[in-house]
Amino acid sequence: MGANSFLRRVVKAALYPFLNEDNYIYLQAIAKANDIWRGNSAEPELDIVPLAVDLGDEVLDLGANYGFYTYPLSKAVGTSGQVYAFEPVPFTFRVLVIVCRLFRLRNVTLVRKGCSNRAGRVTFTIPVQSSGALGTGQAYIGVRNDDRPGAETQVRWHKTTCVECDVVSLDDYLPPLTRLSLIKCDIEGAELLALHGAVRLVDQHHPTVICEINPWFLDGFGIRLEDLVTFFTDRGYGFYRYTDGKQLVRVPSLETVNEDNYVFIHPDRQLPLRPLMDAD
Repeated sequence: MGANSFLRRVVKAALYPFLNEDNYIYLQAIAKANDIWRGNSAEPELDIVPLAVDLGDEVLDLGANYGFYTYPLSKAVGTSGQVYAFEPVPFTFRVLVIVCRLFRLRNVTLVRKGCSNRAGRVTFTIPVQSSGALGTGQAYIGVRNDDRPGAETQVRWHKTTCVECDVVSLDDYLPPLTRLSLIKCDIEGAELLALHGAVRLVDQHHPTVICEINPWFLDGFGIRLEDLVTFFTDRGYGFYRYTDGKQLVRVPSLETVNEDNYVFIHPDRQLPLRPLMDAD
């Protein structure tokens, strides 16, 4: 984290107790838009986006948070493409709306819903920071069991709050798509639930999927790492990690998987990504 970003976090934490929610949301949105513009906190896998996505494509941002992927995805699809950004937490969604307005992203459809295997209304658990501000980047569907061995390293908060949010099945919710090229999925262990709700989309379009994987979070939903990976490999996808050397390298075994982002690539989508791929 850069010195300026750290200073902004300190200032926001100090100001939070003295601001009403509306003012804090605007402060948060301006800070996040500035981080996005400057490339602060950018994930390495964003290098994949310009290769995997063409002008006019459709892409899905599941767990859009404050728009760190939404903005580059919007640029990649261009004015003729469309980004569908799903963010269920009301506070986070309000910030995301302002961020998108600041960047004038007219090709982004913002959806204040989460993604799962079926539509419904569920409880999300949101970590609370020491300042009282919400740690929305780690909000999760509340049925995840965090009261088990490993919590001492994985549960990095001491207090939580809850909020009711709608979730949808992507296959049922989205309009007919014709050029779905990429899905980014970062939903704190519920990734396979969202994918089970998007089986038709995946089978029809074979989109490249950038997916955060935390095996401990998966286990909290009763999902094995093998279950998530098999969802893709049964469909012919390759399982890759994007390395510090800016290469997409096949994951050699499930034993090497730890908390990180990973990339699933179907053979139909390999050609534009070849410059980043190891010889396989």
